[in-house]
Amino acid sequence: MTWKTIFNPFEKYDEKTLFIVGIAFLILLIPIGYWTNAYFTSIYRISYLEESDLYGIIAPTLISFVSTIIVLYLLGIILYRKTRIIDIVNTVLISQIPIILLLSTEKIHYIKNVGDRVRTYQENPSIAFPFLDFVILMLVIFITLGSLIYSFVLFYNGFKTATNIKKWQHITLFCVITFLTVVICQIFNN
Repeated sequence: MTWKTIFNPFEKYDEKTLFIVGIAFLILLIPIGYWTNAYFTSIYRISYLEESDLYGIIAPTLISFVSTIIVLYLLGIILYRKTRIIDIVNTVLISQIPIILLLSTEKIHYIKNVGDRVRTYQENPSIAFPFLDFVILMLVIFITLGSLIYSFVLFYNGFKTATNIKKWQHITLFCVITFLTVVICQIFNN
């Protein structure tokens, strides 16, 4: 496996394999969301419920995924007439895998305790500096940030592969449309 395969699996694997993996993680997202009381208000925004509610997790998550697929497919057709819906579906589903995996770490109490101890030190700096907790917290932040960046790289590379875009104007349009879709999904899913 090369770096190119890691950052752009859309060129290496066929659409059926990517679709099956994407659907499997979407199905896995439901129990993870139920366990963590979390749902996607847009593809890059996770919100939390007071209590686990299966409908409250599934409906907004599916709405955010489907609306992103529809918007990207329409944009893809405008930019490249041969854009296939399966490639856009795979782009959205595969790009969310790092975030789904990251969401599964939400219930690790040790990480929450580390954050609490660092916050306690910030409020009362006269106590001993929690060096190990600070290192662990920074590691968690870097892993979270890395997962988000990796997710967006997959999202961009998937769309680029599906639509064959090369011009900077098309890339800028893709970024603007994605941003607007994320914001609109958040407004309607709240």
